[in-house]
Amino acid sequence: MSKVTGWTRPVRVSALAVTLMLSAGSMAADWETVNEGKARTDINTYEKAMKDSPVKAFRGVTEVQAPVLSVLAVMADASACADWLYQCQSLELRDNDQAYIRFKGIWPAKDRDALIQTQTTQNEETGAITLASHAVDGEPEHEGYVRVAALEDQFVLTPLDNGWTRIEFETFIDPGGNVSSVANVISHKAPQETLQGLREMASNETYQNAKLDQALKRYPELKGMDLPQSHQPD
Repeated sequence: MSKVTGWTRPVRVSALAVTLMLSAGSMAADWETVNEGKARTDINTYEKAMKDSPVKAFRGVTEVQAPVLSVLAVMADASACADWLYQCQSLELRDNDQAYIRFKGIWPAKDRDALIQTQTTQNEETGAITLASHAVDGEPEHEGYVRVAALEDQFVLTPLDNGWTRIEFETFIDPGGNVSSVANVISHKAPQETLQGLREMASNETYQNAKLDQALKRYPELKGMDLPQSHQPD
């Protein structure tokens, strides 16, 4: 793999990143298939029960004909969140790799919000980039929104041959309150709609020839990571 011009040394994996990756790894087992496609671009979805929680975790996997930088540019664009992330109402970037996100509630649940922090790492062998996020304290309460009780998710973006990217999306979100039945509806819809929206956005000409700077707006730790030549802009 080649290094993108202007990128520096590979990112170091912090203790926080290790904790998040171990936590995410523990979510990888015992998944129950919800939908399994046959074509390369089909979206495979899964769910699993979580210990001591009525809310399930969910997972989606697909491959898109778009460079990994295009996918990262979509995810880094705060103004585009509502166009691809399931039930996202808005996203505001904060300092220290944090972002404030608002989710549209599914009746009878009220709208939810969360302050999330994201750790960005890369697997040196596969080139896969992992964006692991979790809810943190520090955001004041906002009128009309209920703070989520728990949120932990990750996107794993693996650059493939000929400019294709494999996207794996895992998430667990406890919206808080007595709405577990509503929350579990998300386990069937969120991976499908999120990955479908991300694929459509990454294929848009706005992001097809994305530059590194577009992704660095939200993910500064991308500096120093390597990408195959087919995933670098012309």
